[in-house]
Amino acid sequence: MLNWDVQDVRRYKDKPFEFEEELDLTKELTTRSKEVLDADKVFVKGQLFNDNGLVISDVKIKTTLTVPSTRSLLPVELPVDIRVNEAYNVDSVADEEELEQYNVVIPVDDENPTINVYESVIDNILLSIPSKVLTKKEEEENIMPSGKNWEVISEEDFKSQKEEEHVNPEFAKLKNLFNNNDDKE
Repeated sequence: MLNWDVQDVRRYKDKPFEFEEELDLTKELTTRSKEVLDADKVFVKGQLFNDNGLVISDVKIKTTLTVPSTRSLLPVELPVDIRVNEAYNVDSVADEEELEQYNVVIPVDDENPTINVYESVIDNILLSIPSKVLTKKEEEENIMPSGKNWEVISEEDFKSQKEEEHVNPEFAKLKNLFNNNDDKE
C-alpha cells in the first residue's frame, strides 16, 4: 500500500519503479482534518527513481473531497488534482549540493528502510485544501451570510463605510450651505 522497502526500489537501477493504485482514504482524511467531510477514491500514479543515494518520487494524485464552504458551511465538492515530487535520502552520505536542489528531502530510517509514499499522499491532499472554499452560488452571486440584525460584509464595503463615518461634521454642514443659497435666488 504505497510503502516499499528501499532494497526493492534499488533493484530498478536503469528504469523507474512504477506504481498505480486506487485507495479509499476517507477514514484517514476525515480523522486528520475536520475540514474533510468525505472523500472519493484516491487515484495515485507515480514513479520512483534511483539517483545517487536518493530515491526521487514523482506522484500524481487525483480525487474529489467534500469540504464545508468557508462562508456558509454548506458542503462543497472540491476536485484535487496534484503532482508531488519528493526526494528520499536513503544514504546518509548524500552530496549536500544534490540535496539542495530538492524542495522536500525526507530521511529514511536506517532501522526500517522504507519509502512511505502513502503518508505523503495523505499529507499533500490535506495541504492542497485552499483556505477559501465557496459554493458555486456563493461565488457567482457574492452571497454573504446574514441573520437577524447582522450581516457579513466584504472588505471593500467595510472600507467604504469607514470612509463615510470619518467625514468631518463641520464639512458636512458646509456641504448643504450651497443648496440653500440656490433656493433663495
